[in-house]
Amino acid sequence: MTPSSERDLPILIIGGGIGGIATALAMARRGQAVHVIEQAAEFREIGAGIQMPPNAFKAFALLGVVEAMQKVAAYPDHLMFGDMLTGDIVYRAPIDEAFIERFGYPYALLHRGDILERLVAACRGSELVTLTAGERVTRFDDTGSKVVVETATGKSFEGCGLICCDGLWSMARAELVDDGLPRTDGYVLCRGVIPVDDVPEEHYSKTVTMWGGPGLDFFHYPLRRHEIFNIGASYYDPNIRPGPNYPTITRDHFLKQFSAACPHVKALLEHIDVSRTWVLHHRLPVKEWSSGRVTLLGDAAHPTSIYISQGACMALEDAVILAEIVSDGGSIEDAFKRYRDIRYLRTARIQFTSREFGKLYHARGAQRDLRNSLLAAAGPSALADTLAWLWGGSLSADNPGYM
Repeated sequence: MTPSSERDLPILIIGGGIGGIATALAMARRGQAVHVIEQAAEFREIGAGIQMPPNAFKAFALLGVVEAMQKVAAYPDHLMFGDMLTGDIVYRAPIDEAFIERFGYPYALLHRGDILERLVAACRGSELVTLTAGERVTRFDDTGSKVVVETATGKSFEGCGLICCDGLWSMARAELVDDGLPRTDGYVLCRGVIPVDDVPEEHYSKTVTMWGGPGLDFFHYPLRRHEIFNIGASYYDPNIRPGPNYPTITRDHFLKQFSAACPHVKALLEHIDVSRTWVLHHRLPVKEWSSGRVTLLGDAAHPTSIYISQGACMALEDAVILAEIVSDGGSIEDAFKRYRDIRYLRTARIQFTSREFGKLYHARGAQRDLRNSLLAAAGPSALADTLAWLWGGSLSADNPGYM
C-alpha cells in the first residue's frame, strides 16, 4: 500500500480508557479514522480522583475539551506535604496567579469518570470514530500491509495500524516487549470518595494534601466542583508479589498499619473503602515499544508510580503527540517509530522521578528527619521549580525542549 491508500482503513485502538479514547479523539480531530475496541461492556471509568497538573490541560486544549473539563474540576489553593506521624505540614506550594501565569493553566482535580465521560462524548460527535464495546482482543497480526485483530467472540477487525492502550497488563506489550510481569515495591492502595458534607469541617481542606510516613502515605483533596472528597492511603506489605489480583484485607488490618498516624489522618481513614484494594505496580523504562504497524501508548508503554500524578497525563500527551505525527503523512511504520523516539526519554524521566518522590513519602528514621528539614527550609516555589520541565513548555512533536 502507498501512504495515501493505506489510510483507507482506520487505525485500530485497543482499550477504551482515558488513553485510548483521548487517542481516538486526537486522531479524529486531525482527520484520521479510528476504531476503538474495548473489552468492557461500556465505556466508563471505575476509578476515583486524579490530579491534573498544567501539562494535562495543555493536552485537553489540543483535544478541544478544556472548557468541558474545567466545568467539573475542583481547584486547590495549595499543594501541601505533611508528616503523618506528627501531623505537621512541612511544605506548602501555592496555586496562585503566579503559578497559572508561569504554566498556562492551574493545577486541577478531576474524577476519572468525569474525564472519560467527556472524552467519549466528544468522540461520539465525530463521524471518524467508531466505538465497539464488549469485545476482548485476543491476538493481532501485522501482515506488513495492514493489521488484523481477533476477539474472544470470534470477530476480526482490520486497520492500517494498531495502537495498544490496554494498560498495565497489556496483551500487546507481552508480544512487542516481552519483559515479563510489572514490578511492585509492595504497596497496597485503598481509597474512597465521599460527599463533602460528610467530611467534618475541621478535617476538610481545599488543598491537595499528601502525608508521608514510614512505609505509608495518605492523601486527600476535593473533586467535582468541590462537591465530593477523594481520600486514599497506601501501606507497605512485604508479602505482596506482582500480579493482577486484588488482595483482600480487613478494616482492622488496614487501620493497624496506620496506628502511629496523627489524629487528622486517623479521622479520615474511617472513610476509606477497603472492599477493593490495588497493588501498586510499575515498570522500568524501555526504549522499544513500536514495531511495524503496532505501537503501545500510556500504561502499556510506560507505566509509572503514582507519586507525581502523571500516569494519565502521559497517556494524554502520548495521544496528542502521536496524532500530530500521524497527520504529518508518511507511512504508519515511520510515524510510530518517530512517536516512540520523541516520547521515550520524557516518559522514562517521569518513571524515575516518580519513584524518587515515593521514597520521600515513605522515608524512615534519619531520612524522614532530613526530608522534613529540607522541605521546611524550601521556598514556596521549590516544587514548581523542580517540576518546571514537566509542567511547562509547549506540547508538540516539534518542541525538542519539552522533555
